Amino acid sequence: MKKKNIFSRMWHWFKGLSKFKKILILLVLCALAFGAWKLFFTPKEAPLYTTAPVKKGDIVDQVEASGPIAPVNTTEVGALVSGEILEIYVDYNTPVKKGDLMALIDPTQIQANYDQAVASLSSAKEELEAAKVTYNLADINLRRYQSLYEKEYVAKTDLEQYELEYATAKSSLNSAESRVIQAQASLDSAKKDLDNTRIVSPVDGIVLTKKVSEGQSLTAGYATPEMFTLAEDLTKMQIEAKVSEADVVKIKEGQTAQFTLDGYPDEKFSGVVRQVRTNYTSSTSSSSSSSSSSSTTYTVVIDVDNEEGKFMPGMTATITIITTDKKGVLLVPNEALRFAPSFNTQKYDKTGVWVLPSENEQPRRMDVSIGIIAENVTEITEGDLKEGDKVVLAERGHTSAAIANSSRPRGPGGRR
Repeated sequence: MKKKNIFSRMWHWFKGLSKFKKILILLVLCALAFGAWKLFFTPKEAPLYTTAPVKKGDIVDQVEASGPIAPVNTTEVGALVSGEILEIYVDYNTPVKKGDLMALIDPTQIQANYDQAVASLSSAKEELEAAKVTYNLADINLRRYQSLYEKEYVAKTDLEQYELEYATAKSSLNSAESRVIQAQASLDSAKKDLDNTRIVSPVDGIVLTKKVSEGQSLTAGYATPEMFTLAEDLTKMQIEAKVSEADVVKIKEGQTAQFTLDGYPDEKFSGVVRQVRTNYTSSTSSSSSSSSSSSTTYTVVIDVDNEEGKFMPGMTATITIITTDKKGVLLVPNEALRFAPSFNTQKYDKTGVWVLPSENEQPRRMDVSIGIIAENVTEITEGDLKEGDKVVLAERGHTSAAIANSSRPRGPGGRR
């Protein structure tokens, strides 16, 4: 009842006022209502420029690549003789020791060749013994007739006859000796061929691939048929990464490499750069019928530890090689190096950023030199820029073509 009496009395008071006072009071109330709406419901005007402070922090320069994981050393085992494979004693992933029997090739024909070589050598040796006897007899007769001829007991023609027999016997002896050497060489070759029907492991390792099956016929001609591939040690493996010519100059032996594998999406592994090979691969790609581009890549070898046995040969690794790691350097967002205000029409010879001294001032340009360019920030190596300065990233109501079309800052060649 009290509130009702108050409003009733105020209403009677308002009705008793003059028309002019009523209008004046209504105008005051409208002004107060408009002020309250303006204060509480009107959004504040956005600043003209979007800025970010210059900060100090850590930055790394890195090279990204990919490549397959492979054993450090592999050995191809092939067949040196032709024939049918009788038995295979190993399979994929079979561990082998040096000298272990891996497969057997049918030795029937090669054994026959070996037996024939043994008989040929025996025959040649017998012929040699006979030739030696004949030679020794011819030598004795020649010496005796030379002595008789000196005493003039025999005629010259008799001596010449024994000289001829001696020369013939010596020639036969030399031929017999040559046949023995040839027969021995044939026997050694046949023995080697017979031994080669037994395919043995040349190293300690594990079988990576098996390219033959029992009953298969092999022909050893100009090329040796490959049968198995052995990995000597799967606890030490390597990645052969293909790196572009623009990035390979940054990579040095001993640098750290991090990599991921599709089979272990939540894990990161590390390795060490062992070798940057100077041999290269060039490829040409055509983008249209009238233009083409070429690229050159180099092989970077990264050693990885596989003591846990997680890595299998052939897995593809996505690699990040850390080439430079700097601590506590001056950093600006990449957008700051691409920004230019709408009022600017000047071309600059040096790289620079636009700094906003205060909200009421226009941005001013500051020349800088840049170092490492990371994904989101860039290192500032020279210039008057200091920590805490506000660099401009964008301008309200304007979209820079450079910002729209680029996600990384340009190097020293691109100026704004």
